[in-house]
Amino acid sequence: MDPLSQLFAAYLQAASNNIADQYMDSMNTTVTTQSLIYNDTQIRFQHQLWKIRPKSVCSNLEQQATQYSKCTQQAKAMFTELCTQLSSMDNLNQKGRKLSNMYCNASLNYKPMIAYISEPKPKSEKELKQKECNLMILKAMQDSSEEVLKQKEKACGT
Repeated sequence: MDPLSQLFAAYLQAASNNIADQYMDSMNTTVTTQSLIYNDTQIRFQHQLWKIRPKSVCSNLEQQATQYSKCTQQAKAMFTELCTQLSSMDNLNQKGRKLSNMYCNASLNYKPMIAYISEPKPKSEKELKQKECNLMILKAMQDSSEEVLKQKEKACGT
């Protein structure tokens, strides 16, 4: 191939790649991962076709219930705030309007995971006696000596 043909082929390829990239960017056809900081919380999520993938929001924290819960609640607040901010802007381009719609839809439809982890309730006297009885039954199954049987009778009240 002569140099002029190579130059023309390279030009056509560059132009077609640019058009394809602009199309893919405007249609948001590829999965895009975002990581934003909101109120000192790093929020990661993915979107495609201008929709946020709910299962991807804070998915890096799924194994840590309290952090995951906080992150998803912060994500919901962030989506709402971004929706409000972008919706109030008059001079948004097409991509800006699509982002605004994406965040507004997430603001309305995203359901955060809410977890409350607290201290266990103290056991009642009855529960403690039942636990002691169960332990003595187990011990008596392993050791049938008279002393263990008396301890079991005392613990179980039989």
